[in-house]
Formats: sequence, C-alpha cells, structure tokens
Amino acid sequence: MDAARLAQKREFILERALDVFVAHGYVGTTTDQLAAAASVSKQTLYKEFGDKEGVFAALIQFACDRVDDPFAPLVDQMRDIASADEAIELMATQFTGSIMSPNVQQLRRLVIAEATRFPHLGLLYWEEGFLRVVNSVARCLSILAERELLYIPDAHLAAHHFAGMLLWIPSNQRMFAVSMPVDESKLVETITAGGRAFLRAYRPEAG
Repeated sequence: MDAARLAQKREFILERALDVFVAHGYVGTTTDQLAAAASVSKQTLYKEFGDKEGVFAALIQFACDRVDDPFAPLVDQMRDIASADEAIELMATQFTGSIMSPNVQQLRRLVIAEATRFPHLGLLYWEEGFLRVVNSVARCLSILAERELLYIPDAHLAAHHFAGMLLWIPSNQRMFAVSMPVDESKLVETITAGGRAFLRAYRPEAG
C-alpha cells in the first residue's frame, strides 16, 4: 500500500475513533469498538497506534494538525474594509462558524473530559487548536487598530475578549446541555449582541 493510501486509511481510523470516544468516553471505549468502527482488525490498530491511548493521542494531534487558519482570507480584507462594524460582523460570522461546528464541539468536549487524565493533550489542543485561532483573530484586530478603526492596546487580550463575548453562551450550552437543540435565531442574536459589546469596549473615544 502506497504512502497516500496509508495516510488515507489512518485518517479514516481516526475519524471513526472520534465517534466512538464521543459516544463512550475514553474509559468506556475498547479497542474492539475502535477496530470495528473503522472496519480494521485489532492487529492493524495495535500496529498503527500501539494501544487505546495511542489512538486517543493520535486523534488529538490529528485534529490540531487540521486546524485551518479561518482568518487568513480576512487579513487583506481588514486592510480595506470600510468600518469596524463591518469588520467585526464579518469576523464574528467566520469565528462562530468555525468554532461552533458539531465536530469541533464534540472534540472540545472530549478533550475537556480527559484533560486531567492526559494534561499534555489538553495543552496540545489549547496551544495548537484554540490559540491558533485566537492568534488569527489578533492579527485581524491589529490591522483594525493600525487603521485607528478600533483602540486595541493588547491584540491578543482583545482576541480572547472577542471569543468570550461571542461564544460564552452558545458554546457552554453545547458543552453541558447536549440534548438541547441550538436555536439558530437565538445564536444569531447572541453573536450580534457579542459583536456590539466588543465594539463598545474597543471603539476609539471621540476626540
């Protein structure tokens, strides 16, 4: 089997592993379940990952490696966009879409649940997952500050404020009230209100 097919097979195993770990938790998951979900033998699983912990660690690394920079396409737009209001609305839509996707929320719940058992994986996800996105937000905000559309002394702190104002309510709901469907109209209202609060906090003072 060539390298491309091996990589594809490994990716498929990890994608199926996420479903199993989410459904059963780390402790409740068995290698039999992981192998069956991916339609491979336990021998294949052990050869590729070593054991259940190896599958879990590979899954978190795989997820971090696949984190795209959702704001890279927006950086140039921040240089030309007409107003801070338009910029924050655009960023809020992009940010919420990337963070609130079901797969990201499932993985986030799983990492949080197992952070005490695997603190190094929690740190990995924090640094290479969430912080990578926050750093992208900070780059966009820095450009808006350079253009004096916003007053931002600390772009990284402001990026964390941006994330919190947008996602505190809907993300926590998805974390804890798993059975409660997300009301899309309420989500839009929450995002809009969070964006307005951010603008009030970081808009330059008149005069």
